[in-house]
Amino acid sequence: MHIKFSCIGGFANLDLNCQIDTDELPNEQNEELQNLMKTADLPNAAENKIVKAQGFDSFSYQLDIADEKKKQSFSFTDITAPEDVRPLLDYLRNLAIEKKMAE
Repeated sequence: MHIKFSCIGGFANLDLNCQIDTDELPNEQNEELQNLMKTADLPNAAENKIVKAQGFDSFSYQLDIADEKKKQSFSFTDITAPEDVRPLLDYLRNLAIEKKMAE
């Protein structure tokens, strides 16, 4: 599975972008990511999203997820992200920071 993740905004005007191939992650990270994605239930979370507001210091997230069968895109902010999605966004943001620091 390929994930393209973007996190922008916040008080510090963060701009993080990364691409993740889950097959290249260590097993432990891959399992944790898969569990977070299952818990987040992104298709249902995106459908149930009602608020479309952007807070002054909130982050905006863009997720593009592709596998051999389909490609899906999801957009959230700190305000619109359902509780079940937030751990996934936090995890991906931390992975993006790790990748950026390693460059």
